[in-house]
Amino acid sequence: MNKEAIKISLKEVAKDRPYVLLMGLITLVGAAYCLIVALNVHPSDVTVYTRYTAFGEAHFYKDHWQYLISFGLFGVVVTLAHAALMVKLHDMGRRQTGVLIGWFGITVLLVAFAYTMAIISLGHAA
Repeated sequence: MNKEAIKISLKEVAKDRPYVLLMGLITLVGAAYCLIVALNVHPSDVTVYTRYTAFGEAHFYKDHWQYLISFGLFGVVVTLAHAALMVKLHDMGRRQTGVLIGWFGITVLLVAFAYTMAIISLGHAA
């Protein structure tokens, strides 16, 4: 896609007020998620569980606090990807699918927030 096609797509989306409000809502939820995660990540010597595997001796693997920054980056990726998908689907004439994608994006961010806060609290408790 060239710049002109992107501008035309964004102008078409801008005419649909409820759609723009949903895109604004997913952006707001994504920004809040990233801000809260960034404010709750604190440097410490405590390692946190980062992954689980059924293979190997330990099953649970730990990593340092810097790993928690990737949760904030996940929020950025989810927000941008869902907003871009919404624009593309609106451009294709699939408005209802775009609305569904928008609500799924918000749901993903809320579930990720619950998991992220649980993982971050494990680091603070130890």
